[in-house]
This record gives sequence, structure tokens and C-alpha cells, in this order.
Amino acid sequence: MKPVDQTKLHDPENGILGNCLAASLASLLELPLSEVPEFEDMMGKSDWFQALTDWLKELGFTLLEWREEAWTWLPGYYLANGISERGLSHTVVYKGDALAHDPHPSRSGIKKVNAAWALLPIDPAMMIKKEL
Repeated sequence: MKPVDQTKLHDPENGILGNCLAASLASLLELPLSEVPEFEDMMGKSDWFQALTDWLKELGFTLLEWREEAWTWLPGYYLANGISERGLSHTVVYKGDALAHDPHPSRSGIKKVNAAWALLPIDPAMMIKKEL
């Protein structure tokens, strides 16, 4: 995991959503933010999640989602979503039951994890071959 900070902050007056999801994905995948689609611009549209899963599939990953506190057993990094101190839905990176990276400049994290998504390789053997 290589921390990447978000470059867009939520600005409801101008209709701008923050790019915390993209920054958290970039962190987990150790990609430059410019290589992650601007999913925040798709929010509110019915196909944004499909666009996310299609993009991850191209990279060889799928998402596994939890809505209960079973995620704390995860051995690695994962995306965590909850409400920030600013009262907004916010996505950060967790490891176990602890905040690993908040892409927002405040670094305040989220009050409580409401959902978690782990990135899983579609073909684990390919992940090993890439490392060799």
C-alpha cells in the first residue's frame, strides 16, 4: 500500500464530489491517481459500481464486500466506507480494525466502518507469475 491523497474535495455548492474512492484505490493498487477512473463523477448514476468492477476486472481483481464487522479478520489492506467527521460518506484504507490511510487532508478517518471491500485477485496464480 502506497498512500495517495485525494485531489478533489467535496464541494456541494459547486456540485463536486471528492475523489476519496479513487485515491484509496490508487493507494491499494500503488497506482498514480491519474490512472484511476474518476468514479466520483459517475456517482448517482446507476452504472457507476459496474464501471468500478469492470475496471478492476481489467486489472485482474474483483471486490468482496462486507456489511458486518467480519472484516476485522482481513490480513491485508482493504477499502472502508463510513461517515467522516464532516458528515459525509467517505472511503479510506484500513488494515485489520485500524485506519491505515485517509486520503483527505484532515486525516481524521471515519467514525465507524459501515462497509468494507477487499480487492481479491481473480486468478491467484497470475499474481504469483507477475511477481516472478
